[in-house]
Amino acid sequence: MNASASSSAPSTPPRDPRLLIDGYNVLFQSQLVGKGRGKLWLQRARERLLTLLQEKLSASEQRATQIVFDASRVSDSTNSYRTSQGLTVTFATEYPEADDLIEEILRTHSHPKNLRVISSDQRIRRRAIARRAQSIDAESFLNELHRPPSKHVPPPVSAETPTGTEPLPSHEEIEFWLKEFGH
Repeated sequence: MNASASSSAPSTPPRDPRLLIDGYNVLFQSQLVGKGRGKLWLQRARERLLTLLQEKLSASEQRATQIVFDASRVSDSTNSYRTSQGLTVTFATEYPEADDLIEEILRTHSHPKNLRVISSDQRIRRRAIARRAQSIDAESFLNELHRPPSKHVPPPVSAETPTGTEPLPSHEEIEFWLKEFGH
């Protein structure tokens, strides 16, 4: 993925994501890091994580997702915020580490009960639970991403139980009521 072709810097930081991901925490628990340690290995690993999320999350889920990375591991030219095909990527340039920014997002989120926080870092998980956000460890989240989509098929609607809880009247009951009302 070419970052210049697929990303832009938003004018303001994202507000109230629904899915908040501790980027390096998830990345280093995945198989996405690769074996080499060349000049761009970490950038390529981040791009692989973004690609995985783009492949596995719906467009609406992507627009509600914020991935936070430590800024100490990126070049000085990196913007604090950018979007990558719907995903919001944030580098914690104003914070000692990504955990501090994640905690601030948790603290200022207007509806933390609607938030899923993805990290295996116990400090982040405790803070998420304290704010009543859903806390999911990185391994469970990665397993969830790789799980095939559910093929839930609703049970067929029977003539006996359409949409309510009462069964349809029998033929005899219908005949009785038709006669009762003179039809």
